[in-house]
Amino acid sequence: MTHRITISGGDQLGLVARLAEVFRQYDANIVRLEARKLSDQEGSLYVTRFAVFIPQQRESLCLATVSNTAGALGLSCEVEESRL
Repeated sequence: MTHRITISGGDQLGLVARLAEVFRQYDANIVRLEARKLSDQEGSLYVTRFAVFIPQQRESLCLATVSNTAGALGLSCEVEESRL
């Protein structure tokens, strides 16, 4: 696993499918996936966490595309490097 990626915001139909396609495009591998609905005072917050392996030579483009995809859906994206 090279990165932990957290996508959060409102519910978005097809989010996991879109991001799986991005990872496939950059030869990345989803090692672990967790999706949760968290309740808050204003409504609901959805959080999807991916643990992924991204080949070093494709890392920058892959992460930029993931961030852009989340942003286009009105979601926030946090990336944490995790070299294990």
